[in-house]
Amino acid sequence: MLSMHLRQLIRKPARTALYLAVLILLTAFFCASLNLYKDSQYNLQLANDTYTTIAVMELCADVDMYGNLLQGTSLDNYVGNQSLTVYGYDLEPIVTAPNVKKYELRARYGAFSEDNIALSKDDNIPIFNGDIIRFQLKSSENIIIDEDGSYNPANEYRVKDGCFYLETGSAAPKSFTLDVIDSAVDAVYYRSGDNGSGSIHMMMPFRISDDTIAAHYAKNLERLGYSPDTNYELYFEPDTEYIACVILGYVNDTEKGNILDGLYRVSSINFWRDELFCKRDYVYSKKGIDGIEGIAYLLTENHPYWIQKYKYVKENPDDLEKFNQIGRAYYINMRSFAVMTTNDIGGIPAFNLGRMYIKDGRAISAEEYASGAKVCMISREFSKAQGWKIGSKIDFDFYTYDYFTNATLAASTLQPRYTYTDPDNFFDSGEYEVVGIYDVRPMTGSSTISEAAISVPWNTIYIPEKSLTNAPAEEDRPVTGALLTIWLENGKIEPFIERMNELGITGAKQGDYEARFTFYDQGYSRIQPSLEALSGTAELLLILSSSLLVIAALLLAFFYAQSQKQGIGTMRLLGCSKARAFVAVMLSALIIAVTGALIGAAIGHVLTAGVGESIMANANQTPEEFLAFSAYLAESTQVEVEFALGADVRVSLLTCLAALGLFIAGTLVFVARYLGKGPRELLPRAGE
Repeated sequence: MLSMHLRQLIRKPARTALYLAVLILLTAFFCASLNLYKDSQYNLQLANDTYTTIAVMELCADVDMYGNLLQGTSLDNYVGNQSLTVYGYDLEPIVTAPNVKKYELRARYGAFSEDNIALSKDDNIPIFNGDIIRFQLKSSENIIIDEDGSYNPANEYRVKDGCFYLETGSAAPKSFTLDVIDSAVDAVYYRSGDNGSGSIHMMMPFRISDDTIAAHYAKNLERLGYSPDTNYELYFEPDTEYIACVILGYVNDTEKGNILDGLYRVSSINFWRDELFCKRDYVYSKKGIDGIEGIAYLLTENHPYWIQKYKYVKENPDDLEKFNQIGRAYYINMRSFAVMTTNDIGGIPAFNLGRMYIKDGRAISAEEYASGAKVCMISREFSKAQGWKIGSKIDFDFYTYDYFTNATLAASTLQPRYTYTDPDNFFDSGEYEVVGIYDVRPMTGSSTISEAAISVPWNTIYIPEKSLTNAPAEEDRPVTGALLTIWLENGKIEPFIERMNELGITGAKQGDYEARFTFYDQGYSRIQPSLEALSGTAELLLILSSSLLVIAALLLAFFYAQSQKQGIGTMRLLGCSKARAFVAVMLSALIIAVTGALIGAAIGHVLTAGVGESIMANANQTPEEFLAFSAYLAESTQVEVEFALGADVRVSLLTCLAALGLFIAGTLVFVARYLGKGPRELLPRAGE
């Protein structure tokens, strides 16, 4: 009887083929849609884990040359709409906005290392160029006397009335041989020539024209013979000790040797006011002239005059203490390095864009950030200049310094300044180990934000923020594009912008700051439409295919069981047991189910990749208005991800089992219902 029942499948091929065709189509549709849905969810998660979206914010306003907000219609010293460095700006509404994952306001500090001079990257000379010196101009080395006892005419350009002299306000130097008795920075040698026996250039390019300041220094100037009547000249008596604040010009020709006896040789000095007792201000200039943002060191009446006879300074405890304080600050500045704290190197815009990368060693780890390990990363150029390698350990004493200019570009040098009159004004210290050396690729293309925000000054040292335990509070840090990074959920740039517009944070306004954002998403915005199209289509197809599968499979099972109703009754009348009749019918159903489900799953498995690629290709054109929210991203810095577009064998087998199970389960229910009736009830009645 079993063989007879199986032969019925062949006797009615059209009906059997119909069952198979329907089951194949249902399974193939469900298999492809479930695989596509799995791919879409995997791809969305992969993209979310791989790509990072960050926002860089600049605060802009109409300001005067000192960064003061313009009020009303006054245009005094107006320098335009500038990107500013702002202290005390409230970030709370921005960093707590929806779609903001986290933020970081990095801090930068000066780091004093007693055993290391901070050197420039190309010339192997100190970055800092200030010093306090005590010196003499000896007659025997600077004045050549003729046989008759008169001055040689060759010395007239520097000797007058028995004194050496300099014109102030002039860039023309005079050459002298200096006998330097003491140097505050203890790192330089004041002689030129290969053997350190030659003279160096002396200049005094600063002429006092302010009557108030001139009156303040009247006694000092008088002692130097300075007055309008003497054509604003300064006079130095031979063989007399002076103390002075100077700016240094270094010998930087390494072929001739810019180091002598371990000291860096000086080729010229400018007599100039110090940076310790000055007033510091941000200054802004019109774009395209002198740059945008800089730092002005403004003269105050607290300055000791920068050239004095040492005997008078010794008699004046106040001036002597000031020169000592300046000397101490300059000693520290000569050995100061630029440190920036971070909790995530991925928040550094240049690293996020792929411009900055780890060349040797490794990046600071998440565990080291969390524990506050005393480790650091330095640049390749910095490593070369200082001779520090992976594993090098450096002792640092940290101090705060104001006036971090946002105009510091990648090619520039960060120059922290110790500006405290207390010689021990350090808030933390520690020994740091170099674990990584980074390098920076050249910038290509352009950006809608200033280069400063995505630059990495070559001498920046990165350390974990938690490695400093006594650092100033976050609210005391300046807000500027080079220091602030905001992480957003991928694909949520537009909602974030809408929220900022609602809060009035963005948009030009008079007498207030305007926040301008530039977003970097590593190319996520370019693949987002395709991922969303795949996800949306796959979800819709899955809902449709699963619904069809359930409904159609059960209907198919009903019609199949209905077609076997008479056969079950006949077998029962011929003496076949219920169990045997059940097995016969279900075996036929199983053959149809297995054949149809396997073929359908195989077809769906093969079609998945092609359907997925077609969906993503049709959505590959990113709307222009959306791209407007993303900054320029060079092709070489995009994150490349291999997305899943094929079928998973396990998923395909699951769909096969689902289709088979639904059909068999439905058939089982309906057949069991028929087996509960008498044989004659299952046979056609007269007239049917």
